[in-house]
Amino acid sequence: MKLENGTHLGSYSIRELIGSGGMGEVYRARDTRLKRDVAVKVLPEQLAENPEALARFEREAQSVAAISHPNILAIHDFGRDEGLSYAVMELLEGETLRERMERTNVSPTKALEIARQIAGGLVAAHDRGIVHRDLKPENVFLTRDGLVKILDFGLAKQVAATFSHDSNTAGPTLGHSQPGAVLGTIAYMSPEQARGLAVDQRTDLFSLGVILYEMLSGQRPFQGGSSADVIGAILREDPPDFNGSESFVSPALQRVVSRCLEKDVHDRFQTARDLVFALETITDLETGVHSSGATAVEAPAAESLTSVAVLPFTNMSPDPEQDYFCEGMAEEIINALGTIEGLRVAARSSAFRFTEKAQDIQEVGGKLKVKTVLEGSVRTAGNRIRVTVQMIDVDNGFQLWSERYDREMEDVFALQDEISESIVGALQMKLGTGAKEEVKRPTASLQAYQLYLKGQHNWYKRETGSLQKAAEFFEQAVEKDPSYALAHAGLAATYCSLAFYGMEPAATRVKAGIAAERASSLAPEVAEVRAALGLHAAWLAYDWETAEREFRAAIEANPSYALAHCWYSFTLSSLGRGDEALAAAERAREVDPLSPYVNTVLGLALVSAGRRQDALPALEEAVDIDADSLYSLWVLGATYGALGRHDEAAALLEKAVTLSDRSGYYLSWLGWAYGIAGEREKAERILEELSVRSPGEPTQPILLMQIHSGLGNIDAAFEALEKAIAEGDPAAAFIGFPTMDPLRKDPRFKRVRERLGIPSEN
Repeated sequence: MKLENGTHLGSYSIRELIGSGGMGEVYRARDTRLKRDVAVKVLPEQLAENPEALARFEREAQSVAAISHPNILAIHDFGRDEGLSYAVMELLEGETLRERMERTNVSPTKALEIARQIAGGLVAAHDRGIVHRDLKPENVFLTRDGLVKILDFGLAKQVAATFSHDSNTAGPTLGHSQPGAVLGTIAYMSPEQARGLAVDQRTDLFSLGVILYEMLSGQRPFQGGSSADVIGAILREDPPDFNGSESFVSPALQRVVSRCLEKDVHDRFQTARDLVFALETITDLETGVHSSGATAVEAPAAESLTSVAVLPFTNMSPDPEQDYFCEGMAEEIINALGTIEGLRVAARSSAFRFTEKAQDIQEVGGKLKVKTVLEGSVRTAGNRIRVTVQMIDVDNGFQLWSERYDREMEDVFALQDEISESIVGALQMKLGTGAKEEVKRPTASLQAYQLYLKGQHNWYKRETGSLQKAAEFFEQAVEKDPSYALAHAGLAATYCSLAFYGMEPAATRVKAGIAAERASSLAPEVAEVRAALGLHAAWLAYDWETAEREFRAAIEANPSYALAHCWYSFTLSSLGRGDEALAAAERAREVDPLSPYVNTVLGLALVSAGRRQDALPALEEAVDIDADSLYSLWVLGATYGALGRHDEAAALLEKAVTLSDRSGYYLSWLGWAYGIAGEREKAERILEELSVRSPGEPTQPILLMQIHSGLGNIDAAFEALEKAIAEGDPAAAFIGFPTMDPLRKDPRFKRVRERLGIPSEN
């Protein structure tokens, strides 16, 4: 039965139930004598009269009380009160290893640290002749201050502390329980334990090997559809190797795991001390990476010991318009840290998904696969700025470094450099000396910088109104500082995007080209500049050779620039190189996993390759990340439509139309969806609406083409598509879109490919 708040067991006042299991219920309680909070474990009422269970419960308390070690849960007291047996233990704050593994991946570095502490605790237990016999992630606790505690010695067995040796082994042989008795949790049992044979301390080393394998690979080494199958795997099968593991597992660590999992006890480590020594000698965790075999530039490893995420800084000023400045402050620090060799920095759009003031740092670290997180706040008042920052260790939540800066606004560039240098200093032990490179400031004009930040803030929203605002801010930035290469590149990319979403291509082509060329003349080595050149070549000139060259140059300049991978994927899809397009999109998601835009690009690469069903997980993930992402809504809606899921397609596209204030681009996709669903009247109403828009808001021919395609008006669709190509509309080149399906079957489509400069299909 559950004990009520206020119930007394001896001198302990029960407060609340905090956990339960087969061997007892655990309560938070107050020690009324020593005035401290403790954990009280009570044997369940239904087992209180079971002599075997009661004896095992008492044995646990006695066994653990005999050990004093920081990696073993401490027992303070033991007693019986009104028929209830209980043990009083130290109260732990944190989570079990099982909870940690279910919540996030465990890095090789962290797995090694956990294994070392478990092995250290086993040394203390084994020295007293105590074998745990039920080691598993549920019985390993990770405290908030970084300690690992072994729990639940409910199956532990006390044996003689002096060991005898037989002639065939250098290891000790211990007494054993009744022959044939199988105790413990099957997946973590040693072979001898699974057979019900005698066990000694080496059975715990096998179980620790299973735990370490699971932390490193994300799966158990021995699996099966039933308990009998699992036992069979333990007895006869070798565990899969680590080649499929998401994180690099060093050969030295693999050898330790393999030796722990030897089926013959004589081939394992013979003592926990031997294992501790082997674990402590491993230093080459970071000497290798996995390669997917894909083309182009290698992406950074999924997790690194020296890795950091910079979260968007909190705006503490009364003016909400200062949000752009807070984002910009964090982004500039991200860019500065990105130049540090050996330091992996989470991408902007993934890090910026965590915008709430209060975040679970371990969740952030797990999702972004980083070891440290930087968070901060910005307060401006007149010409003064105050920035407060702190860097936090993801694994234990400890603050590694914090600082407050009070400066004049004119000092903002020096402040960003100072913060970046402080972060590198805090990580210097891991980075080594001389790792930092000098960061070149993109502009010396504070006004130009602030205008650029406003442009970036609006460009990331990626809808017509915000893109127009972004163009205005970038224009103002280059007026203040004509040598500001990033502002010119931002302007070029914005005009390319406007051509896609509704602005006449002819009006954007010249402006985008001038901005891109100016950026190139100022900073040809910068990734954003080369990517802008590639985007202009692909979207506004159908110059695929130049586009590919520039995108590859951008990726080489900065492999972590996710947008370059995305735009390169678009180009490869248009050229019909589906596998390469998918590889580029996957690279982008490795760099920026929580970006709805990047996940949508991955889905779009699959859609363009005709793998529409396969595209759904990435597209649905994008909408889960941001339910109001227009880009994600229309691509997922279009894919649903192509798969015949018409109601779902219409719902998503109707939402996009509403969110975009009836933008012509999203209206055209909704019209197409109505058309293929057989709702001709609705489709024709949208077609009429787009056809009669005012001269100041002309409709791109490509938008009319999409609705004609949905209605089956093939001649009208081809006529509109030809006009779109003549105008240089970038959307005309996306020939893998579902709206092109009925046209691709027509002989006239060969002429379309020729005009676009796209090779014909074999």
